Amino acid sequence: MKTLPGKGKISGLTLIEVLAVIAIIAILAAILLPAGVHGGKARIPWCMSNLRQVDIGFLIYESDNHGKFPMQFSEMNGGTLESIQGGHVFPHLQKLAGYYNTQNMRILICPSDVERHAATNFETLTDSNISYFLNADVSTNSPTHSILAGDRNLEAVNQPLSPGLFVLTTNIYMRWADNLHIRRGCMTFADGHAELVRSNLNLVILSQPLATNRLCIP
Repeated sequence: MKTLPGKGKISGLTLIEVLAVIAIIAILAAILLPAGVHGGKARIPWCMSNLRQVDIGFLIYESDNHGKFPMQFSEMNGGTLESIQGGHVFPHLQKLAGYYNTQNMRILICPSDVERHAATNFETLTDSNISYFLNADVSTNSPTHSILAGDRNLEAVNQPLSPGLFVLTTNIYMRWADNLHIRRGCMTFADGHAELVRSNLNLVILSQPLATNRLCIP
């Protein structure tokens, strides 16, 4: 696996070392966090660790492919641009299979998402094995603000989002539903960091570098 030049190093650590640390944290979280705390605070660090691992895969791919994510170029050239319209998340993740530990498919499942179960491999992956939405219009122009992915428990105008493609504009009132982290959600951004987003969800949306973002909801 390649390491990111310059920006892929954090505090002197190589990308491989960062991945190793994240994997260890995820394993410890799986062992130590209480299994019966549905949607509780104890599961949030685990969820954020999952999202960071997803994010790192996209960033390595982007580094290896001339600064583009798979959603940003056509299938003829090895991308997934045409898959955006279908609103599915799994085709984009399948393109990144070589950047993840295929023995740990649970990174695609929020620990509070009891409705979803991990796939056994990327070949059999479907949206039913994924807890996280994907922003097809993620931008590296403002990476600290541009959303890459996050928990799927989103509501628009007080209605839960259905699976498929959702066109998010800055004038739509958004909030988190109760079914995962109880009016909270985790998000990851184009610079590799993850956040717990609470009632400030609409401020995060307003800070997007693009006024319109297409979200693929699993």
